[in-house]
Amino acid sequence: MEWPIVAPAPVVIDHAAVFRDWCDHQCQFRHVQHDLTGLIVLPNKSLAHMARGILESTDTTNLSRVLSEAPWREDAIKHRRIRVMRQQTPPHRRRRRESLVVIDDTLCEHVGSLFDYVDRHDNHGEGTYPLAHNP
Repeated sequence: MEWPIVAPAPVVIDHAAVFRDWCDHQCQFRHVQHDLTGLIVLPNKSLAHMARGILESTDTTNLSRVLSEAPWREDAIKHRRIRVMRQQTPPHRRRRRESLVVIDDTLCEHVGSLFDYVDRHDNHGEGTYPLAHNP
């Protein structure tokens, strides 16, 4: 049995503040925090499942609106995220030639193919090709 998400995860609260300026208001930022928590803790990462799991969410429109209408760009978020990671890890980092940033290519499995970019992807961890989103 899954427990509902009643508050953002502490790790999300600690690290999401860096991106607060990309949200128009506190309510939208709170939705982003809950959505990030859902992406971390829920096994099924579909919009509908996340909306059911987040106690403050009424339906999928909040998450959908944040993802489609927010004034942020993917490349800008990536650059800021990497800059923050670099600022937090200087005593643990090796020189550039000796270092890697590893990004997990987790698949979000789907039952149908109505979403854009849902296709059969190589799940190299399990040796399967499930119908999934590869965010």
